[in-house]
Amino acid sequence: MRLFRFGVILTPECTDVEVFVLGSRPEMGHWDPNKAVKMKPANAVLSTCEPCFFIGEVLLSEPYKETFWFKYIKRVGGNMTWEGNGPHHDRSCEYDKSNVVDGVYCQPVSHWIEAGGHTDEMKHTTDFYFGVAGHQAMHFSR
Repeated sequence: MRLFRFGVILTPECTDVEVFVLGSRPEMGHWDPNKAVKMKPANAVLSTCEPCFFIGEVLLSEPYKETFWFKYIKRVGGNMTWEGNGPHHDRSCEYDKSNVVDGVYCQPVSHWIEAGGHTDEMKHTTDFYFGVAGHQAMHFSR
């Protein structure tokens, strides 16, 4: 058995968003959202203007070195939203021994895939900076 760690960055719509990882493995719910593995925010979700990092861990049994597929979903107010817009946005995990750190397989960090098929990282970053500028929340001097 091997512990796998997943991480995803997303900008939440509300502070009580729940994020899950699920996939083709039985330990990951076999694509059933009701059996998905709940992830935890690295820090408390305080704002809908800043990206948040969510971490989830799953203990996978053999054959954990075989390629499997996974995806992130989020729940807001009881409604589940899958990332991306279909199975062509499923993520794959192809085992790479260089991703094992202290006995834990660390899947490279992901950015949430929006319904349009991309991460919208630039949009979220721009919204954040305009929010800071609009509140004049940053000061600097020469």
